[in-house]
Amino acid sequence: MSSFVRPLRYAVFLGAMAGSLEVGLRARPQQGLETTELLRWWLCSVLLGALFGLLVGLGFGKLRRAEGLIFGGLLAMQAGINYRFEWVLNNFLRDPKVWGGLLAIGVVVLGISYILHPLLRRIPLFFMGILGLFGLGLALGRAREGSARPAAHFPVLIVSLDTVRVDHLAAYGYGASQPNLQRLATEGARFTQAIAAAPITEPSHLAMFTGIAPFRSGVVSNGTELGDRPALIWRDFAAAGWRTAGFVAGFPLHGKYGWDQGMQVWDDDFGAIAGLQSLSLVKAWNQVAVKEHALRERSYDRVLARAIPYLKRHRDEDFFAFVHFYDAHGPYVSPYNGPLPEADAPALPLPAYWPPEYRHVSDEKWLIQAYDNEIRSLDDAIGQLLEALGPRLDDTLLVVTADHGESLTEHGYYFDHGDNLYDPSLRVPLLIRWPGKIAAGLSIDCQVGGVDLAPTLLELAGLSNSQQRDGLSRVPELRGEPCRERPVVSSTVSGRSWDPPPVDHALRGQGSKLIRSEQPLHKPERGLAPLGEVAVGYHFFDLAVDPGEKAESTQDPRTPAARELLDSLLQQGQAGIHPDMDAETKAALKALGYLNE
Repeated sequence: MSSFVRPLRYAVFLGAMAGSLEVGLRARPQQGLETTELLRWWLCSVLLGALFGLLVGLGFGKLRRAEGLIFGGLLAMQAGINYRFEWVLNNFLRDPKVWGGLLAIGVVVLGISYILHPLLRRIPLFFMGILGLFGLGLALGRAREGSARPAAHFPVLIVSLDTVRVDHLAAYGYGASQPNLQRLATEGARFTQAIAAAPITEPSHLAMFTGIAPFRSGVVSNGTELGDRPALIWRDFAAAGWRTAGFVAGFPLHGKYGWDQGMQVWDDDFGAIAGLQSLSLVKAWNQVAVKEHALRERSYDRVLARAIPYLKRHRDEDFFAFVHFYDAHGPYVSPYNGPLPEADAPALPLPAYWPPEYRHVSDEKWLIQAYDNEIRSLDDAIGQLLEALGPRLDDTLLVVTADHGESLTEHGYYFDHGDNLYDPSLRVPLLIRWPGKIAAGLSIDCQVGGVDLAPTLLELAGLSNSQQRDGLSRVPELRGEPCRERPVVSSTVSGRSWDPPPVDHALRGQGSKLIRSEQPLHKPERGLAPLGEVAVGYHFFDLAVDPGEKAESTQDPRTPAARELLDSLLQQGQAGIHPDMDAETKAALKALGYLNE
């Protein structure tokens, strides 16, 4: 064997072994991988590692003490990637902490490996193969789910349709074909006045699953580290014996912010091959070559590809499953869309995060139809979920709702959300189906908030409400009892160029809304600036006579009482807490339209 071939073989085997061991160390039950998915991930990592090893071998194979340098090169690259993209991600390359650390890693590791070359050269290739198989066995063992549990309760399935406004659903009178959503309304209950806690994904979902409003939780913006959240209701379900699983489609609900806490399975892998995005080499490639450094979302078919096998695998058990779809979030790219229209007027002022091919669009009706097409796709997805439940469908407590809506040109706000607190961004669907427990065709006109979902689910499941929550259980209304009217407080970041940002709040009653806005008294020249003083304004709308919120009701006698109530509530909360976001988070949120700098 030539002196060059042996080092190349050594490098390939060593790289493959490293790829196998990395999967073994990264695999965990919370990924919810089936055996075939785990094997696919393992094979991809082995092949990627072997290819990387080959490249290192070609670089060092002809040098003196080649095997030692190859071993050191692979180790130094792996250590350098982890150091650069895990420890000093937010530092510029010119920072001595970055280049100095990388240089030190390379010199120390290569130096030690060069000295240890005689020992490293004696490592037989079959031993690397054994370690590679050990990595596979480790992955299979670490990824294994817990044993099956007998069904003593019932399945719970919560479906969140991100960015879906209520007045574009057939179940609420809209003229569109949405048979599966219509079926849920016909066979269950629908709330006609459900109001989101925020027109932003993360704070609204946190309110839904904790029953705590954003102005109290302090989470008013995407990209916020949740910290420990004992009020997340899946903790209560898990403690009572339910399996718990979440399948999310959008970056703001990624486990890196703490959303996976208390969940046995939290699937936030947006890649086509499960697990691949977690590998060091892939993360490094994303940082260097992929726009915004990582995948930010996935379409409904990819969510279903992970959720449906789980539902089928566990449908004879008790599970609490959360399925999140992100498709209705702009840009609207449903497979039901036709070609983009030719421009015949000035282009619409679309959000900055929309891709260039939409920049010439001038047809509002085409974009509204594209939005409806996204909801049509989501209706198809719900149909597949219903089918996956099989014989346990009628045993399942099924909820379909949304975190917020979308402005479709109202108030001069074009195909976006998050910057105001008008009803197009806050009124959402809420459908609950549970045959034999909830009357079919029930329509409830009470105003309810997103914070009401958590206590309602707990009471329906017969679980005690162990945490202090802002929400009110709506089980009495589901039983046909009279409405209990309560105002809903919604919040949003009103200016994204300040640190901390100003926050707007809305107090919505059954026939009125008061918006409290914060306007900074100075404007930053560029980037983030200290907030400083703000001017506070109040805007009252009589929704009974002006449901479109087109004109303020400046002399309404209800205004002083509403102002006093809202101010009193805010004094008890923590509004205005600003998330400490890393560079990757900022880039992803900016690309999705949630951050402007």
